[in-house]
Amino acid sequence: MIIKQKILIIILFFFFLIIPNIFSNIEKQKKYFKENLNNNINLKYSSIINNVNQNYKKIKIENDVLSLIINTNGGIIEEAKLLKYKKELNSSELFKVLETNNKFIYQIKNGLIKKQYIFNNFNKIINPKFKVEKEKNSIINNKNYISVPMYYKDNNNNILIKTFILKRNCYKIKIIDTFINNNITPIKLSYFGQIKQNINLPKYINNNIINKNFRGIAYSLNSEKYKQITFKDNIKLNINFKYGWIAMLQKYFVTSIMPINKINKVLYNEKINHNIYTIGLQSNFINIKPFEIKNYKTALWIGPKLQNDMEILSPYLIKTINYGFLWFISKPLFKILVLINNIINNWGFSIILITVFLRIIMLPISKFQYIYLKKIKMLNPKIKKIKKKYKNNSHILNSKILKLYKINNIKPLLGLIPLLIQMPIFLSLYNILMESVELRHTKFLFWINDLSSKDPYFILPILLSLTMYYTQKTSFINKKDSFNKNIINYIPVFISILFFWFPSGLIIYYIINNIFIILQQKIYFK
Repeated sequence: MIIKQKILIIILFFFFLIIPNIFSNIEKQKKYFKENLNNNINLKYSSIINNVNQNYKKIKIENDVLSLIINTNGGIIEEAKLLKYKKELNSSELFKVLETNNKFIYQIKNGLIKKQYIFNNFNKIINPKFKVEKEKNSIINNKNYISVPMYYKDNNNNILIKTFILKRNCYKIKIIDTFINNNITPIKLSYFGQIKQNINLPKYINNNIINKNFRGIAYSLNSEKYKQITFKDNIKLNINFKYGWIAMLQKYFVTSIMPINKINKVLYNEKINHNIYTIGLQSNFINIKPFEIKNYKTALWIGPKLQNDMEILSPYLIKTINYGFLWFISKPLFKILVLINNIINNWGFSIILITVFLRIIMLPISKFQYIYLKKIKMLNPKIKKIKKKYKNNSHILNSKILKLYKINNIKPLLGLIPLLIQMPIFLSLYNILMESVELRHTKFLFWINDLSSKDPYFILPILLSLTMYYTQKTSFINKKDSFNKNIINYIPVFISILFFWFPSGLIIYYIINNIFIILQQKIYFK
């Protein structure tokens, strides 16, 4: 019995004295490790922060296609210049997607905010004043990317590092926001991203109706695959989501924020003073434990709407290329156009070849249409007699004409089917020519220096009107009808005036299309 009591005492001693000491030592070791890790991190980054120049108000980061101006007060991207795209055709000035001056604001920012800030009230945030080692940063010859960190330490010794990473020949920007909690208490932080732009364009920005096109916002979320809204739409957004992206759109170019961390977020939009439009996102607040290091990763796209690149980058981002409701036809057609251009290296001839290619595919349908129209034309003398005989009785007149069609196995609406089949294809090609940045400022032949702009001498619209006039002249239309004759004479003139301001590439397509129609009419109506 005494032995059992001694054994019990030893066991109790072990549990109440030895084991707590073991756990205590483990906790002390963990604390020691954290403190030493924290001290090492502090020593590393504190040394950098103390040595870097704090007087830089703005810095430049660039690769071989993109040049960014970043305000160190908040890490805001205030300017994004595209090094391979000119503002105007004959201008030495480069095109700016993002811009910040006293007349126009278009900028993007993201980062971390503390608990005390009200949801989406970012105008009251005190932006961290980052320090950076160099004012000008660019990719050196033997590197494929550039990484530029910006440092900030608050009054409580917490450290925020914002790192911009640009790869060679790429419009994608990766941003890593790293927060180091150097306190013994947890901190609540929220991730946010925001794009804002003036609704009204200043005079110095080209505001031509053809070039303006769609201006507004777009987003893709796990709950809604794709949605776009114009700046003029009075739609208020407040949507919960976990993953997706937001963007601002204009013709040819797009600015997008794509958070990589899959955490719960809220999408919102806002109009400030009826002139500045904002789209943004903010995550739920997350506890950052004492001595914890937390990374928030973001991808940006600031640049042209390049179909192949955007298709890989993020789901549904390619839909920012506004091919309209016929996108499922436009996408394969564009790939064919690119394939042709890769072989002959001339977008103008590529447009001509794809137009001929489409007309050849449509030959069986066109043949059916012309044969059908020829049958109707052959019935015109009989129809005239019926009209003359029953001109005072419309009911009998219509029934007699329908009976004549039935006897000759003609269904008038059937003649429209080929047109209905062809129309989506040609509308899709129209959308491609109007929306493809690849055609912007591309030379064709002679005086045509830009397939995406109007003909400076209006020669192409005049050629178009001539081909259209000849097409009408050789068609099946009754030329003795004075009304139809007037249409033949005046419609090409109106079309020519309308097309004065259309892109040259689109007019080339219509001219080649008309020439093909003329040849077909010569064959089928001879």
